[in-house]
Amino acid sequence: MDFDAIVNKLKTKWPTVEAPKVEVGDRFVILPTKDSFEILKFLKEDPDLYFDSLMSLAGADTGRELWVIYPLHSFKHLHKLYVKVVLQRENPEIDSVVSLWMMANFFEREAYDLYGIVFKNHPDLRRIINPPDWIGWPGRKDYEFPSDYHGIPTVRADQFFSDEIERGIAERELQEKQLLEKLGLAEKK
Repeated sequence: MDFDAIVNKLKTKWPTVEAPKVEVGDRFVILPTKDSFEILKFLKEDPDLYFDSLMSLAGADTGRELWVIYPLHSFKHLHKLYVKVVLQRENPEIDSVVSLWMMANFFEREAYDLYGIVFKNHPDLRRIINPPDWIGWPGRKDYEFPSDYHGIPTVRADQFFSDEIERGIAERELQEKQLLEKLGLAEKK
């Protein structure tokens, strides 16, 4: 089934499903948050759609809101669908899909750990990348990394700032030039 037919089938039951026009990249649908679990269950169980594979799951921060992205695939029908659900930045909550696709377990934990997205009814929602006592959500655009974690530095001077790297390169080139001049090997102009 092609993308437009899938969208039409969804819109018949849920008129608030959106399929924005996309200039570049894959087309996708945006589900209403309150109906997202019901729609995802329908996408998996409907015989004409049968999205039996959740290829991954990701959280994302646009700076205004948070997203959960579900790339789905049907092995039976060989079609795919990208599904997005938009969440508020404050108290982002959505139903877990672990009961539909078991592989969502670790992906939902990752989205929780990095973005603070709470997956209701998740069987074991806890941090998976950061330590259990880590403060904040490091995947968010407004996150400020702490300088240390229990006395261990978390940020190097050159880790995020290209100007630091460029300054280091310029200093090294100056040192090399000075050494060549000292040895009398510098190019004369």
